[in-house]
Amino acid sequence: MLVYEGISGSGKSEGIAKLRGYLTAQDLSPVIIEWNANTAIRSIVKKLDRIGLLTSNVYSLLQWFSFIIDYLFIVWPSIWKNKIVIMDRYVYTGMTRDDVNGAMTWLGWILCRWVREPDVVLFYDTSPLVCLERIRCRGKTLFHTRKNRSKEVTDLSYLEEMSRAYYRIFSHLRKRKMNIVVVGEDSVDVYKHIEGFIDKKMSYSHYRETKYSLTKHKEKAR
Repeated sequence: MLVYEGISGSGKSEGIAKLRGYLTAQDLSPVIIEWNANTAIRSIVKKLDRIGLLTSNVYSLLQWFSFIIDYLFIVWPSIWKNKIVIMDRYVYTGMTRDDVNGAMTWLGWILCRWVREPDVVLFYDTSPLVCLERIRCRGKTLFHTRKNRSKEVTDLSYLEEMSRAYYRIFSHLRKRKMNIVVVGEDSVDVYKHIEGFIDKKMSYSHYRETKYSLTKHKEKAR
């Protein structure tokens, strides 16, 4: 499992698109899972936000509920089938958001120990200012529960706090020997960091195809 992390606008989507094209060219079909993609829960979040009932803790619970559903019914079954799973954000996104939004953080740390540890985490460490410019160029709005609740919290300051929270969390997780790769703004080729993982998956895929062909050959010989 490969995990792409970083603040909004850091370049994760572009990195995933490039990797997907590369894997497709190698006849490998990755399973790409986006953070909080559950449409029903997204709709609930929007409604609660519209009527002013979306507190940081409520938002935290909803995002974790969405994640658990995806993990149990999409992520884990894909891993069990030995698929190449690419996560567009993982538990670390929820953990950083809980930290910065002032929500309860214990649930995220519990889930972090419960779920499968990624083979590689690609952390896109892009300047918050660059990220904000990209977000605005796309015509998108940066969503968070602290928006419009404090005049001191701007989109830029929020992104800066998120960046610092990522560093705090990953500094702690590195002590547990997690494979975390920092991808800077000037990084061009990130494949070298994941080629071992990809080669292992390609070898296994070739092994399965060979085993299947031999089985079919034996059945015909009978």
